[in-house]
Amino acid sequence: MRIDIKKIFRKDIIAVLSVFILGFPTWRTLLSKGYFTMHDDLQVLRLWEMEKCFLNGQIPCRWAPDMGAGFGQPLFNFYSAFPYYFGMFFRLFGFQFVDIVKILFLFSLLLSGIFMYFLAKEFFGRFPALVASVFYMYAPYRAVDIYVRGAMAEAWAFVFFPIIFLAIYKFVKEEKMCWFIGIIFSLSALFLSHNIMTMIFTPFAILWGIFSLAVLKKWKVFSKLSLSFLWAVGLSSFFLIPAFFEKKFVRIDTLTSGYFDFHNHFVYKGQLLFSRFWGYGGSHGASSEMSFQIGWPHWWLVCLALPLIFFLLIRKKSLKEVFCLVFFLFIFFVSVFLTHRTSVFIWEKVPLMPFIQFPWRFLGLIVFASSFLSGGVIFVLRKIRFRKISVFLSLIILVSAMLLNVQYFKPEQIYPGIDDNFKLSGKELEKQQLAALLDYLPKNVKEIPKGLAPVSPWVIDGKAIVSEYAKRSNFWRFTVDVTKEARIKVPIVDFPRWEVVIDQKPVTFSSDNPEGVIEVVVPPGKHTIVGFFRDTPLRSFANGLTLFSFFSLISLIVILSREDEETV
Repeated sequence: MRIDIKKIFRKDIIAVLSVFILGFPTWRTLLSKGYFTMHDDLQVLRLWEMEKCFLNGQIPCRWAPDMGAGFGQPLFNFYSAFPYYFGMFFRLFGFQFVDIVKILFLFSLLLSGIFMYFLAKEFFGRFPALVASVFYMYAPYRAVDIYVRGAMAEAWAFVFFPIIFLAIYKFVKEEKMCWFIGIIFSLSALFLSHNIMTMIFTPFAILWGIFSLAVLKKWKVFSKLSLSFLWAVGLSSFFLIPAFFEKKFVRIDTLTSGYFDFHNHFVYKGQLLFSRFWGYGGSHGASSEMSFQIGWPHWWLVCLALPLIFFLLIRKKSLKEVFCLVFFLFIFFVSVFLTHRTSVFIWEKVPLMPFIQFPWRFLGLIVFASSFLSGGVIFVLRKIRFRKISVFLSLIILVSAMLLNVQYFKPEQIYPGIDDNFKLSGKELEKQQLAALLDYLPKNVKEIPKGLAPVSPWVIDGKAIVSEYAKRSNFWRFTVDVTKEARIKVPIVDFPRWEVVIDQKPVTFSSDNPEGVIEVVVPPGKHTIVGFFRDTPLRSFANGLTLFSFFSLISLIVILSREDEETV
């Protein structure tokens, strides 16, 4: 199983450089000094929490000690964390967190463009693929995700859509194990990048697999293809299994009610097709201050694709490519339908769909499909009478996509003076700690914090003096001198599975209090009290399944590599 990366890129190096250059205007602002405004202004804090996990040996990271108003939060037990894990790589080179946020957004644009190029090239050739790549990077919703919402996880989901489709198709077509492994790693990366995009995209990935088997008449590969999907689940099970089965410990009703009720966020036809409105506010239906446009000329080319596909069907030309375009038209129209209020009966009947929260999130698939279809239009033009002027038309289309949308790729405000010291201290840190309090809030918390957690444990009954309090991501400790049996609250929200030890002896504790924090009874004397965050049996099983999946995959790669060497 020899993978010659040089051979793969040798013929496409100019195209990849073109993607880099043409995409530059979409991420040029990310090279500016400082930091910019966004809705989800928790990116720096999340990276900070992830680094604490690495430094404390809490891998995989689950507990974020400074979030939830400083009481802690099981953030990464439920919130997809692949971009934040990747962000730790850049810490090795001394980058600040504010810079890493921008680097991660930049890579989400650049890598998605490159991967879309290779997907479209498989069907249409290099120049149409370049057009598809530019359309994918310049879709207005990409700018919404990065410069308006600051949706890091969703921005990274775009990276994996095209590589998943490419790996599936190439494996079915060639039956090479390198593509089998590509399916596993790319699917796993998506599963670990964004929960909701995983829900939205996976059904279409499964249908794409069935479509590829049918078009290429390779049903014998069905079992191996199914195995690749299952292996991807196994590889990412350290996150998927606890995120699904431990949701009973947190309040998930807040994720589908109030502002997050999907009924309030359907998109109107005018917003999708005709509006050129651009704003940095929130989603409020018809009065939204955020753009939900598919993009010009994105949907224009989808409309053009319809008669062109019909023309090729009549002529019975390039049927493989035609069927592929039909499949992407299916993705496009289904996704458009699900953004509109006429699909409300589906949203109300399918159990998990309310957790998508915003119907306009299907714009992610709309962008994916329309960008691929744009490359298909160029391909079809080259197949019919317009072949001689297809390059000229392609250039017009490509430049139009850039000129019509480049103005969206900038933040509302950028502040050159903001650095890590500013974001992670004082009022700015406090603001981030108090944000998103209802996200993954443990059920035992009865009162939502109105301010930051106390800086140390406090005595609620008896007499005692608390000192030397310290906490890390998966550990806390303090010393207490008790003169009369005391009940002490620790400013740490209880969540499975905190363990408490007094003088090296495990003790039981309670969290039956309004704050839902750990509460211990301490006898007279001087004691050292320590808390450890442990894995539940379910998490240990999930971690083990991931390790088994990973090492078995590595073993497969080694075995196949040795077989290749023996046959050379």
